Amino acid sequence: MTKEQDQIVEWQKSKDPQLFTELLIKYRPVVNKIVGQYKTVGVSPETLKAEATAQLIKSFKSYNPSYDTQPITHIWNNLKKVQRTASSSLMSGHIPESRALKKSTFNIVKDNLTDRLGYEPSTAEMSDELGWSRKEVAMMTKELGWESPYSKMKYDYYGSTVNTENPDKALADYVYHELDKKDKVIFEHTFGYAGKPLLSNKEIADKLHVNEMWIHRAKKRLSEKIKSYR
Repeated sequence: MTKEQDQIVEWQKSKDPQLFTELLIKYRPVVNKIVGQYKTVGVSPETLKAEATAQLIKSFKSYNPSYDTQPITHIWNNLKKVQRTASSSLMSGHIPESRALKKSTFNIVKDNLTDRLGYEPSTAEMSDELGWSRKEVAMMTKELGWESPYSKMKYDYYGSTVNTENPDKALADYVYHELDKKDKVIFEHTFGYAGKPLLSNKEIADKLHVNEMWIHRAKKRLSEKIKSYR
């Protein structure tokens, strides 16, 4: 196999974040070419870049060297979907909704990050991976329909809902910032933080691929941490 083929296959097996970054940088000129090619059709460069990047990541995941196709050919074939989007927009006068393309990018990055981490990523991890604010990640998860609206969640910071309409968000933000990666996921699904749904210990354990006792001990540590902050 060529060096390019080796790199993609190695990433498919290892999900190494450094190698993933190298691949994105390597093929960034291809994305930029697509964006530059269609920047005059009325579609914003940000929209085109989001769609092109999403298709690029799909190409990394779906590439199969056994088909005797070079990576650049496979990538260009996927990027033709961006060309079709731009061309059809030019002919019809319809400009695609950039939010819809961001949703596509969000889902692909989430799937990729889940594969790499071995568990569903936290809002903070998605924020770092996408380069978005945590608020934007929370808004997107709400739009996608697999989370509960953040504005409707109620906390007592010990795992139970309460009847107050004014959760102590400042404390929540402070505690969340101090937590480790998996503890962030537990915090989100225990208190509905960042729009995440309230889940049982078993459901959280399934997401993190650990046992329920691990979650129970983690929640106990989290409870002590919150008490100390208060």
